[in-house]
Amino acid sequence: MDIKEFAKRLDGKKYGFNMFTSEEQQIAYENGFVIVTGASDDLMEFNGVIMDEGSCFDGEKVYFNATGVDQEGNERANCIEALWCDESIRDELGGIITWTYKTNIPHETFMVYEQGDSYCKGIVFSINDIN
Repeated sequence: MDIKEFAKRLDGKKYGFNMFTSEEQQIAYENGFVIVTGASDDLMEFNGVIMDEGSCFDGEKVYFNATGVDQEGNERANCIEALWCDESIRDELGGIITWTYKTNIPHETFMVYEQGDSYCKGIVFSINDIN
């Protein structure tokens, strides 16, 4: 499965615990994909070949490499910036998306909803595209 196909499969997820099925987790793992979504008001969650989380309260940068997130604050080669309720980023109906991300890593996006509202514009990327 290619990354575009996989992102399309994830599109429309409902926010919550165990958001991704075991089949989706397996597809991500087998294809070397990393899924990034927001959780609560302070976490960036990594699923797939990286299983970790980073603190990003109110929007911060999370640094990581193939072994996981650096919670000590050391800047590693890869970075994803979490954007919390950025008013310049809106969904197709004009609503503010709670979590969005900014990164130089090639990726595809998908939407996660909470009670019908746009909660997170998640990203999925290949582990082969990071340093």
